Amino acid sequence: MSLTAQKYTVLLLSAPLGSGHKMAAEALEEAFKKHDNVQVVNGSAFDFFPKWLGSIILGGYIGILKHIPGLYDIAYRWSNTGNDSLWLRDFLNLLLSYLAQGFIKKVGPDAVIVTHPTPAGVMTQYKRRCAQNLWIGAVITDFNFHHWWIYKGLNAYFTADASIEVPPELGIPAVPTGIPIREAFNAPFERDKWRTRLGYGKNDTLCLVMGGGDGLLPMPELLRALTAHREIEGLKIAAVTGHNRELAQRLKKMSLPNVMVLDFIAELPQLLRSADIVISKAGGLTSAETLAIGTEFILYDPLPGQEVRNAAYLCENCEAHIAATPEEVCGFVKKYAGLDINAKNDLRHRRREAYGKPYAADAVAEFVLKTLNGLDSK
Repeated sequence: MSLTAQKYTVLLLSAPLGSGHKMAAEALEEAFKKHDNVQVVNGSAFDFFPKWLGSIILGGYIGILKHIPGLYDIAYRWSNTGNDSLWLRDFLNLLLSYLAQGFIKKVGPDAVIVTHPTPAGVMTQYKRRCAQNLWIGAVITDFNFHHWWIYKGLNAYFTADASIEVPPELGIPAVPTGIPIREAFNAPFERDKWRTRLGYGKNDTLCLVMGGGDGLLPMPELLRALTAHREIEGLKIAAVTGHNRELAQRLKKMSLPNVMVLDFIAELPQLLRSADIVISKAGGLTSAETLAIGTEFILYDPLPGQEVRNAAYLCENCEAHIAATPEEVCGFVKKYAGLDINAKNDLRHRRREAYGKPYAADAVAEFVLKTLNGLDSK
């Protein structure tokens, strides 16, 4: 498929601060590769400085979220005022733009799509110095707008929804495509066959607990609470631990009834689409994936910052639930499990149609390519 015969190079840049930014870039890579006139390069802003420094930054980020989330909340609110924090941000991005300069010139992109504020800043600094006509689009992977996304030199924002407000004084269009998710979430899917393959019956209530790989979701406590409620008939639990082998081993040693512990699996989209209930943190990508399949969505104790704002949006607009304790989670699970299978199916289908945007990545790719084609025809 091709919107034009012109060949284009598209550079995708993310940052590994949470898996969602990288996953959005991967979804965009899938979408752009459907067009045979596009060469895609997928990179990370962390590639521009030494690995040891990236490890320190990432470790500090996770450590603060895990142990002193209040400090992260203070930093998030302070940086969202758009005042004193911006000079430091811009200075660091300027330094990174010099480090990235050789790589960017080698790639020679016609367009750059960023999924995190840091590469957005790096690229706008590079554009100002070296490539004034470079087209840069910013994909916001949350259900809100943060001031660290404000950069002169961006050409478009891609937002989760039309209600996400971008400051109008920027003069930068906001395109409500949805948050890009992988092709596997809109591919043909036989739900009953997949549930059988995974070992679950049609009348089971499959509860998927995920997001604990970084230690930010108390999986042991949640699983103990859920399995203690023996009155919830047909409840089956799949706990996804990601790359956290220590957590996986700990959960397996607990030997809880009707609990399957899974590490990182390639078939996670199929597992999500087979589930009845998803219990997770309020990350933007996980939320977008869950909305695309229409399952019952329980957000556990959202972290300060963007998660709190995501959760507020999802509860107000998308029928999600916030639970502050394991027992509150159990209450929501018990209520949903009590529905008959037809009611569950109807609810899932209605929510998927109302809130899901499974073709967001395609929408971004088509917008970018049409824009580039329009620029070339001038």
